[in-house]
Order: sequence, then structure tokens, then C-alpha cells
Amino acid sequence: MIKKITLASAATLALLFIPAQAEGNKCAAGKCGAGMMKKSKVGNIGKTCPENMNSQGFALLVDLPSPMRMLMKIENDPKLALTAEQKSKLEAQRNEVMPKMMKLKEEIRTVSRAIKDACKKNVPAAEQKTNVEKLAKLTIETTMMKLTCIDSVKAILNKEQQAYISELRQAKKLNMLKMMDQIRENMNDWKSQAGKGAGK
Repeated sequence: MIKKITLASAATLALLFIPAQAEGNKCAAGKCGAGMMKKSKVGNIGKTCPENMNSQGFALLVDLPSPMRMLMKIENDPKLALTAEQKSKLEAQRNEVMPKMMKLKEEIRTVSRAIKDACKKNVPAAEQKTNVEKLAKLTIETTMMKLTCIDSVKAILNKEQQAYISELRQAKKLNMLKMMDQIRENMNDWKSQAGKGAGK
């Protein structure tokens, strides 16, 4: 099953890279697509790569919550009321999972960087297939590890504690949305004032 998912993910990623490679070949001829490409900081100006193909790589296939990270910040919250046994189990979980997760993410960054470097050198998409498949496999492994971690944390917490964490996460999300709305409102006000100033 994992093999099938890996191949499917590799195919998906390959589809992302193939148009980028074609665009890279256009750039070599001086026909870059505006907005999609940016100048390489390494060597020849004519060789460019997609802006979204950054060296950080793709940490996960989907955006997942990080209960372990959140619990590290609030483990002494009286409303959460973690017992000494729960804290001990959570610490053991962190010590086991975090080093493995960091190693996987570093491998993802390394492979992503290799793909980006090859793209800058106009290496054909077909020749990058091995690295693309490796990236897909690492991404799946990282995602499955995080899902397993989430399940383990839920098994340690009781329902009331899980509900409290969910409330905190939802409140944080709402605060972020309000902040973004405020930023947009401020930008619109600034544009409006700038427009009025230009009309004088």
C-alpha cells in the first residue's frame, strides 16, 4: 500500500516539476515566464528555477496540528491539569519522536535542494525521477510519523484535556484570522489615502 502511495505521490510531484523544467529551458533561451521564475543566485544568470521550489523542502503532504509542540508550552497550565504520569509519558514520546522527525526533515531538505540545484542546471525532469521518488517516500514517512505521534498524544490525554487543547487551537486560529483581516483593512486604508493624495 505504501509503495502505491509513494509512486502516486512521485508522479504528482513529477507533474509539478515537468512544467517547471520546460519553463527553465525557455529561460535558457531568454523566454522566462514572468512571476513563475526568478534569477538564480548561483552562477549563470540565464539559468533559473521555480520560486516555490525552495531549499526547505516539503515537510508534510498535509498541514497537520502539532500537539507535542503545543503541549511543551502549556504542560503546566492548571486548566490542562496534566498528571505527573502524563508528563512523563509525553516527555518520553518527545524524546523518541523528535530526533527521528528532525532527521527526516533534514533528509527532505537535502533532497529538495538537490532537485532545485539540478533544475538550475536544466537537468531534464526524467533524470530527476530518482530524487523525486525519494522525496515522495520521505514525505510520506514524515507524515505517517506525525499522524502516529498525534494518535499517541491523544491516547495519553483524557477527553477533557483534548477538548481544552482543541479550544486553544481554535482560539489561536481565530486570532490569526482577525490579525489578517486587520492587516488587510490597514492596507486598504493606506491605498485609499495614497489614492486621495495622488489626486490632489
